[in-house]
Amino acid sequence: MLFLNAQRWPITLALASVVFVASHNVCLSAPPLQGAPVLSVTSESIKATERPEICTPTILTAQQIAQREEDSKTWMEKNWIPVLGGVAGLAIGIPISNYVASVTSTALVVPTVLIVGGAGFFLTKMLMPVNPLLTPPKPGSFLAEQNFYFETTCKPGPVKYQEIPHYRITYRFNGKVQSALVKYDPGERITLNAQGRPINEIAAADNNKKN
Repeated sequence: MLFLNAQRWPITLALASVVFVASHNVCLSAPPLQGAPVLSVTSESIKATERPEICTPTILTAQQIAQREEDSKTWMEKNWIPVLGGVAGLAIGIPISNYVASVTSTALVVPTVLIVGGAGFFLTKMLMPVNPLLTPPKPGSFLAEQNFYFETTCKPGPVKYQEIPHYRITYRFNGKVQSALVKYDPGERITLNAQGRPINEIAAADNNKKN
């Protein structure tokens, strides 16, 4: 047992040396912090505004969802099949108009083509199957088994105002008087980073956002 412990001692010492050197290098690489005397402290309040969203669950029927999807479609999306029927009607109306022109007058060519094309459009629209979910139920009619869906709807809520207390301080760094807005009263001295700014300073971007 003592022989095994004697063999482990060099390994333990080597690991301890590596840990010591690594921690020493980390401490050396970290930027040094420095302090500066505080000249004045003034209490300020930043007015912050926020407008959180209010989300409410809503129960929708399959008919309501189908109607909403139908309302969101464009005219072309709703009528592309009847449009194809109208184009086919125009193609059929050209030989019919030629026959009408040979029998009566050429002035009826264009009206004949338009009438046949319009008839193809409306006839195709009438023959298209109707989505049963888009037909509102009539009073007293039998309703099949209904499907219900939960949907969460979110909208902006009321604006909330709050005042957050902060402190405007002045301090001397490298012979110059500096000013900063910090979250807490630093007391007689303020801790600075390598650039000479307080470590708990409120960034300018955050300050503008809250204002």
